[in-house]
Amino acid sequence: MNFNRVSAIGFVGFSVFLFLIIPTQIEKPLLILGQSPGLDPALFPQIVAAAFGGLGVWYFFKSRKMAEPNGLRALDREAIVNVSVSVVVFIAYALLMEPLGFVPSSTLMIFGLSVFYGVRNYLLVAAVSIAVPSMTYFIFTKGLKVFLPEMPGL
Repeated sequence: MNFNRVSAIGFVGFSVFLFLIIPTQIEKPLLILGQSPGLDPALFPQIVAAAFGGLGVWYFFKSRKMAEPNGLRALDREAIVNVSVSVVVFIAYALLMEPLGFVPSSTLMIFGLSVFYGVRNYLLVAAVSIAVPSMTYFIFTKGLKVFLPEMPGL
């Protein structure tokens, strides 16, 4: 068992998990005059999950011929800390998006990670942290008519 084979098994397992959980996470559209308006909204995400699983199976068979060293063993402590902090921040971002809204949670995430990774021009970081999520929110909600969580009270 090498790193590639374990990764392939993880990809297949994750795709099965996604395939099974997707229908419970996507709301069914309203019926119009007793009929469904078209394709099931879970269809495309399930196709992507199945393709992800197919690539995992392909990767599993390709990994038998791969003789690569495990690069994870060579990682230093700083790299592990950086990835760990990023994962924690992304989880916090996902959890804060609903109660705070898209713009404030995105601003906090961008500012926090920028400072953590060493940017010391706080004025520039603050400007980018506010401007990018605000423009993204405006483009997606007004231009593309996509729902994004609003700030409470708006």
